[in-house]
Amino acid sequence: MTEQPVIVQKVSWGDLCPWTLIFKTLPIASSLTVLAFALLGVVLTPMGWMLSETLCIDKNVRNDTALMRLAEINRSPYRGVFLTTDNSVETIGLTSADLSGPRSVFQQLVRPFQYLFDSNFELRQFLYLLLGCVWSLFVWTFVGLAITRVSLIRLTRNEQTDMDEAFGFAMEKWLTAAGAIGIPLIAVAVLCIPGFLLGVVMGFDAGVLFAGVVWVFVLAIATAMGMLLFGLMFGWPLMVSSVACEGQNSFDAMTRAYAYVFQRPLHYVMYSVVAILFGGFCWLIVATMTNGIVDLSFWASSWGTNLVSTDRIDLINGITDAPPATPESWSMSSGRNMIGLWNALFRTLAAAFVYGLFWCMASAVYLLLRKDVDETEMDEIFIDDQKRTYELPPLQSDENGIPQVLKPGTNLDGDSQAPNRQSENESDR
Repeated sequence: MTEQPVIVQKVSWGDLCPWTLIFKTLPIASSLTVLAFALLGVVLTPMGWMLSETLCIDKNVRNDTALMRLAEINRSPYRGVFLTTDNSVETIGLTSADLSGPRSVFQQLVRPFQYLFDSNFELRQFLYLLLGCVWSLFVWTFVGLAITRVSLIRLTRNEQTDMDEAFGFAMEKWLTAAGAIGIPLIAVAVLCIPGFLLGVVMGFDAGVLFAGVVWVFVLAIATAMGMLLFGLMFGWPLMVSSVACEGQNSFDAMTRAYAYVFQRPLHYVMYSVVAILFGGFCWLIVATMTNGIVDLSFWASSWGTNLVSTDRIDLINGITDAPPATPESWSMSSGRNMIGLWNALFRTLAAAFVYGLFWCMASAVYLLLRKDVDETEMDEIFIDDQKRTYELPPLQSDENGIPQVLKPGTNLDGDSQAPNRQSENESDR
């Protein structure tokens, strides 16, 4: 018997390649709501770092090159992600360009926390990092929660979320998201207490001997701390996405993120690689266009400026480090600063895009890992106080006991409501 050929009419790429869900985050990240929230986070974060720098960093601390380099990046809303203009080893070279994007966002948010574990910093340096990290934690848990909520609603229900709804959800749940990230950090701080006490004992010669005897317990505690920090380093975006998707408490969000990281590490790596490559190409285009537009504005202006002075446009652009031949006037200095401010704002808008894209892709990765571990359908999401969109019309039984649909404008007694409203108006008169 001859078998009939099977003709494939349609291929479900979502079922065959579920990681294509990450590609759907680009239009979400380009929406006005996501860009507004991302811009809020990009602008607020440097404010906290500058305040911490003013309070904690003095002239002696400013001699630390590594710390001041970090402070320079932290006080800028866009410099940490515009790595295409810097020969940094943290970028991926591709055809004489740099492929960074979401990877740069991840490093920009994680790097200050990594510096907290540098034992060479003094107390004032540690306080600077601690205050700045706490500020960044609060800002980006709020902003990330709002963005992931918008992204999750779009990815699961294909519905738009307005800015007020996302802002209200973030206001209600941001302490929960911050608590999910803070629980491992507090646990690590508590585990540091035995090491701190042992360090005080090690200040004496006999204490070093005692430390050598009990050092195996120190290694055991440090192992627990390492596991907590490892899961936190890669799981903190999932914690925020978990609160946005499930509406759960801090402990449940933390345990869910740790389970996804440790139970499906290869899946997580694969989804992260797809996100890095896709987001990197998107950011490569945006960053190149942003820098190109800024350079094009100076190029167009240089045609007229060179008629007056050949090196003035380089001085305005900040390309040359040579001091001017004559002292700058007030108008020259003010105008150059205003031009730099407008260029910084333009780059800040571009940086807001890549931050929003990072959080949108984090929500997509969360849905994929939830499907792999919990076998939960993609369209399941927590909806708080969901309103009934469709309601059944009121019914009333006639004299034969048969239910009848009431006409609009009538009450359950079958009387028209219009005369009642008219009589009420007449009584008011």
